[in-house]
Amino acid sequence: MSSIKCAIVAGGKSGRFGSDKSIYVYNDKTLIEHVIDKVSPVFSDISIIAPDGEKFNFLNLPVIADIVPRMGPIGGIYTAVQTLNAERIFIFPCDMPYLNTEFIRYMADIPPLYDIVVPMVQGRYEPLHAIYSKNCLPAIKRNIDAGDYRMSGFYDGLNIRAVGEDEICFYDDPERMFLNVNFKEDLN
Repeated sequence: MSSIKCAIVAGGKSGRFGSDKSIYVYNDKTLIEHVIDKVSPVFSDISIIAPDGEKFNFLNLPVIADIVPRMGPIGGIYTAVQTLNAERIFIFPCDMPYLNTEFIRYMADIPPLYDIVVPMVQGRYEPLHAIYSKNCLPAIKRNIDAGDYRMSGFYDGLNIRAVGEDEICFYDDPERMFLNVNFKEDLN
């Protein structure tokens, strides 16, 4: 079992965006390709978590169908942590085109002593740019079963390493790095 693998969650509805943002072309690449370009120098094993895999055939990466569809990002995290053969899974969204490869490497190099390694900006977690261990599975499942789909709703009781703004700012502006594209105007 590999110690850490990468999963890109691409199952959102893109309602505010107006079209499927994962395959929206920005600067000659789809948004998901921007994410892949940033994570591939760190990870050789990258999977896509999505309800519809055919639209990602052009990427030549494995696509894993959501185990619990229509649950939002928490379902994607659960699917990745449950199905990928690794002790830890580094999760990314498909709509974060300004990721910083060196910061990703920094997080991946944090010793595997925690259930979750997650950036914290202005007192809030960035749960879709985080490392989850297999130890998180019972807590995620419990929240899904209870109908609590909040991204950090299952964090209570887990051993969390919050990556602080001082660490993040060494690599890039957190507002830019963690920008989730929700509207086409966000790309201007």
